[in-house]
Amino acid sequence: MLSATSSYKLSTSVWTYVAFTGLTFGAGALLVKKLTNDGIDPFTITWIPFLISGALAFGTGYRRNQLSKAAVLPGIVLGVLAGAGPSLIFNYGFDELPAGIVTLLISLGPIFTAIVAHFVFDDERFNSLKGAGLVLAYGGVMMLTIDSVGEKGSLSDILIVLAGSALGGSAAVLTRYYSLRHEPMALIAPNLFTAGVVALILTYAMDMATQPSGGFAAWHFVALFVFGITTFLAFLAIFRANQLGTTGQVSVIGYFLPLFGVIGGMVFFKEEASWPLLVGGMLIVVSMGLIGRGSKGLPPVESE
Repeated sequence: MLSATSSYKLSTSVWTYVAFTGLTFGAGALLVKKLTNDGIDPFTITWIPFLISGALAFGTGYRRNQLSKAAVLPGIVLGVLAGAGPSLIFNYGFDELPAGIVTLLISLGPIFTAIVAHFVFDDERFNSLKGAGLVLAYGGVMMLTIDSVGEKGSLSDILIVLAGSALGGSAAVLTRYYSLRHEPMALIAPNLFTAGVVALILTYAMDMATQPSGGFAAWHFVALFVFGITTFLAFLAIFRANQLGTTGQVSVIGYFLPLFGVIGGMVFFKEEASWPLLVGGMLIVVSMGLIGRGSKGLPPVESE
């Protein structure tokens, strides 16, 4: 088990990175839903942004002399387990299942993270604060998605998304493990590029590539390019957050998705506010604080 010796008071910079990544992922989920509704398959929506973000990461890392041979293999492993795998599964879920059910399943990710981290890091032991935060957070997500949980979905699709949640939650621990040993840019370059290549191969190997009946619109290309830029920035932020904080603190990123989804629905789709939405939002905000405070310490950063 890995140990950490320093005690830690919640860092503003950790929460800045977490908030930025959470908002970016939340906005990305809305965009994925819009693009799949337009007829673009979820696999294409995965590999294009990943390859764009991977190219940006390699270019930036090379220009800043931040690439490292030692980080290539860890980056490739993360590209498969923490990048392409969960992203493909979740994007597939948003295409096949009601958004509320997918959101509920994705929000189980931090629970898998907490369980795995308990056995890996000495400073990530499970405790009552973290447990209470996870329970409150899931209750909040249920309140936010209460209107759609009754919609039917295929059991096999639900199990696939649940597996993606378990994979992503567990891989978050591996992300922190490598983040304490390598600089973010050195990891995210092979990570993002590998995720893009894997998603591209699977797209055509499984004959999944589809497009709108009228072909791609100009705004589709712009949206996918912007998605690639934000993916690069989000992964850079999440790896930096893992250097500064614990997986418990970083895992609350998963709860920004339902929050942003509700807010985005009100702003962009004129959805009405209701008391379940307000209560759910408050529960999630409180839970973030509890989970953060239940994450005990920071290890010193070890870079190569």
